[in-house]
Amino acid sequence: MKKISKNVLLVSSVGLAGSAFAVTNTHPVFAANNAATNANSSQDVASAQTQVNEAQKEVDQTQSQLNAAESQLSTANNNLDQKNADLQKAKEAVDNANSKVAIARRYNSFIQSNLSQAQSDLDSANKDYQDAVKDNQDQQRTVADAQSDFKEKNNQLDEIHKKNSDINAQIDSTNSDINNYQSQISDLQKKKDELTPKLDAAQEALNAKQQKIDAATQDLQKAQKDLGEATSTNEKLTLPQSYIDYVTGKSTDWDTAKKDLQDAIANHTYPFTDGDASDTVYDDPSALSDSDSKRLSLYVKNLIDSINSQVGSQGKLTVTDGSLAYAKRYTQEYQNSNYVFRKYNAIKSASSIMGLDEYAVTGYDIAANRQVTGWSQVATNGYVHTYYDYGTTNMSEITKAAFDLVTQQLADPSNYKNITDSNGYFSVAVTTQDDKFYVCLLTINPSGLPNSFGTKEVLPVSKEEIATKEDTVKKAQTTLDQVKNDASAEQSTYDQLQSQNQELDQQISDLHAKINDGQNSINGLRSQIEDDTFAKADVKQAVVALSQAQFVAQMAATKVQNAEASLNAAQSILSSAKQDATLATNELDKEESDLNNVKQKLQAAQQAYDSASKAQSDASKNVDSLKQQLETAKKKLAHAKAELVLAQTKQNTDNKQNQGDSDNKQKSDNSNTEKNANNSKSSSSTTGKKTTTKKKTTKKATKKTTKKATTKKKSTTKAIKKTNKKKTPKKATKKLTKKTIKKSSKKAKSTKKTTKKKVAKKVKKAKKVVVASSKFTSLKGSKKAFVGKWKKAKSVSGYQVRYSTASSMNKAKTKSTKATKLKVSGLKSKKKYYVQLRSYRKLSGKTYYSAWTKAKTVKTR
Repeated sequence: MKKISKNVLLVSSVGLAGSAFAVTNTHPVFAANNAATNANSSQDVASAQTQVNEAQKEVDQTQSQLNAAESQLSTANNNLDQKNADLQKAKEAVDNANSKVAIARRYNSFIQSNLSQAQSDLDSANKDYQDAVKDNQDQQRTVADAQSDFKEKNNQLDEIHKKNSDINAQIDSTNSDINNYQSQISDLQKKKDELTPKLDAAQEALNAKQQKIDAATQDLQKAQKDLGEATSTNEKLTLPQSYIDYVTGKSTDWDTAKKDLQDAIANHTYPFTDGDASDTVYDDPSALSDSDSKRLSLYVKNLIDSINSQVGSQGKLTVTDGSLAYAKRYTQEYQNSNYVFRKYNAIKSASSIMGLDEYAVTGYDIAANRQVTGWSQVATNGYVHTYYDYGTTNMSEITKAAFDLVTQQLADPSNYKNITDSNGYFSVAVTTQDDKFYVCLLTINPSGLPNSFGTKEVLPVSKEEIATKEDTVKKAQTTLDQVKNDASAEQSTYDQLQSQNQELDQQISDLHAKINDGQNSINGLRSQIEDDTFAKADVKQAVVALSQAQFVAQMAATKVQNAEASLNAAQSILSSAKQDATLATNELDKEESDLNNVKQKLQAAQQAYDSASKAQSDASKNVDSLKQQLETAKKKLAHAKAELVLAQTKQNTDNKQNQGDSDNKQKSDNSNTEKNANNSKSSSSTTGKKTTTKKKTTKKATKKTTKKATTKKKSTTKAIKKTNKKKTPKKATKKLTKKTIKKSSKKAKSTKKTTKKKVAKKVKKAKKVVVASSKFTSLKGSKKAFVGKWKKAKSVSGYQVRYSTASSMNKAKTKSTKATKLKVSGLKSKKKYYVQLRSYRKLSGKTYYSAWTKAKTVKTR
């Protein structure tokens, strides 16, 4: 900081007030007012003298504090030098200790290396010894094995000789048994030859009777089938009263009506019985015979008629030869059609062929499963075709499907009128498609039919005809029983002779089996006879192997003795190396202990040095601070002295001025003088306040005050120069004020712009919201759908999944969810889809999204 001379400081202190006094004393307008200000001049001098005394006191006190602080700083410097010397000695001691430890470590490393080598040599010698012992044990076991093998081979030779002797004895015994069996077979064959003519005669007599039995059986089966076909059409379903009340409008309780209807259907007994004579079996259900087609149509008609009669319906269904022909034509057109809507196409085609209006025909159908025994798939032109192999379908299954169709319509409150209000010509058709067969109820509006359409009613079998058929069944059963009774004697004779013949055959067969077993046994025994040549060679080979094993075992024993001697020598060397290692380790521990001690001393010396350095730094800062305070106090003293000189000068000037102008001019001049005096007092008062504040502020406040004083000095100097150029103080003050305001305004605008830019940047940064992403953990296809799962992301509101058949995600569809799992259905089967995932977050009414994940593929079933 530059020092300010007393002359400059004096001019600075005088400021505009001094200029004002100069103008007042010289200007003729203000000369008359000087007498009124004489009294105030004495007070200004006394006040200025007081400020000088206070400023001098502050300078003296600060100088005393600075002397004490400089003494403390000198002491702290000396102490720091001493602690630094102690620290350097401690570092040298640590370096010496580190050097000794390094030497001890190198020596210890060398000794440890020798110890490791000795241990390695011992381990090697011990391994050699263990290997020699193991090899010796192995050779001893080899000798024992060779001895055991020799004994075993010798015993095997003896067993071969004994075994061959026993086998030859068994062969002789079996040959004797075979000769005995052959003699028994000759006797039994003679008896069989005598029985054969009698059996042939009994067979002829029975055959004559069997033809009559077969004919009577066929007649009975035919009569039973005719009776079953006649009675199977008489179907009737008893409806519960709650259902009848609902249909007739007496009740609105559909739930009770439906439940009671389902119970009645479950307890219903069908006229068709699976497996009876009238239960026709078909490979293709659509290929019904004319009689079964008629029987099925009459069965359904009677079922619907029984329902309509219970609910009081006026509807009437009539089976005619034309309606049966239409059902047959419908089946043919359905089977030949390849359209998706095959039923409607079949109705249209059949109606066109028979000259009917297609809208005059109504059809309701139901699907039932066929028995699939196998299937295969064939790819043609990119399409996969499935071919099935089917089992048979019974007439009872077809009838059951027709019954289910009627009851299904009844159980639907919006469809039951399809049954109760049905009216017209009626028939039932059966079709097939893939692994299903369909039963369709066809109703034809009788109005507007062509003349070629057959309207002759097909009636069911009458009760009289049914009674006749029942009598036919009874007669056929009686005839069959009588024919079987007539053939009982011949059957008994034939059965007896056949039993005797079968018994003889069984005995002969048993004997032949025994002969075969005996021959097989002999062949097996002969194959078991062994040649002792190889066994003798094995015995000789075992003797040679035993001699070799004994020689090798003797060599292994000698190797064990040599290895044991080497092991003892290595153990002695290792013991000596361990002693050297112990001494080296102890020496290293001692040197490391000494190193730790000197390190602790170094740490203590470092702490002492740091403490002394901090004390020296604090003392130095205190001295600098007091120097600044002293400089400030001296400036204040100079300013106070300048104020005193100014006050004394003013007092002398006021005493010399004794003249004035007129009273009006004096009032005006006195007013102006009072204003200038007030301005001077306020300036003096402000200076006093600033001086008091300076004593209490910190270093930062002192610096600020110094800057203000410097600024005031510059502005005051400018004011004095302007006054010397004969400009009034008022104009100079105005110019300074405008200039200051203009600079302040520019600075304020610049600060405002900078602040706006910073705020805008912060706002722009705040708008960037990062949304956590996730990824699929699994993506599986199902029937016309797929299911995706993913990990939960932090601080998100939900997820979006989009999918497309194109890898470019063209025409992709998007679904949203808050869960970590989503099933997308309603897709195409056996189709490949590309799927992506992203997260989203809702914040302050806006939605932010993460990036889409890499597309994954999934194929539907």
